[in-house]
Amino acid sequence: MIKKEISIKDNDVIFFSLGENCLADGILERNNLKSFSSPFSSGRSNIEYILNFEKENYIDFLNKDFLKYEYLQTGKKVVRNKKYVITENKYHDLSKSGIEFTHHDVINNEEVRQTIKRRYTRLLDLRNVNIIILYHHRKCDETNLNLLMQHFNSLAKIYEDRNNKITIFVMCQKIIKDKSERCIKLYSLNNIHLYEFYTLNEWAGENKDIFWAKPDDDLLRIMIDDMQKEKQNMLSTSI
Repeated sequence: MIKKEISIKDNDVIFFSLGENCLADGILERNNLKSFSSPFSSGRSNIEYILNFEKENYIDFLNKDFLKYEYLQTGKKVVRNKKYVITENKYHDLSKSGIEFTHHDVINNEEVRQTIKRRYTRLLDLRNVNIIILYHHRKCDETNLNLLMQHFNSLAKIYEDRNNKITIFVMCQKIIKDKSERCIKLYSLNNIHLYEFYTLNEWAGENKDIFWAKPDDDLLRIMIDDMQKEKQNMLSTSI
């Protein structure tokens, strides 16, 4: 197996994705922005679960006392960390059953366990760097957006306390019936920017183009351009 070594240079900007599934990671990758995979890039999670593990430095992230095999509706067997399952906010049904390692058997595959360990250790080791995070909050009409922004603000504070400069971009959706209503609404709190995409289709299901949000690339381009501008802004200033 070929391992890709990641070099973090001074005055560079690090891009990675967190939650709630692999869409954000895919968007970074296809726009040539992805720096590396986080422990949440290809699984299911939510910001509150992520915050809990960040606060405890991932001490029980791979603890087998909390890992359990469970089954998706499709019949696929997945591993979930069940230490945290209760949330304050509302989330998509697939993002509130604990941290889900959708594509990684972190119970019985030691090589996979070491891969995930490297991913969270890399996050903990980030110091004195510029960071841009992309997060996909899956469609949930019951979500309290103000509370969601507060949770992201808490995450940003954790990374800032490690002497990093950080900006978080959050994607969420509202489904519309008429193409003329397609648009984006932007909400910002400090260095947290939430983009609410008004689209015809939810980014989910068996149609791969829709799952990967490709019909909405024109709207996504607005956010990507803003991320690029933020990168240039970070590079023009020092931490």
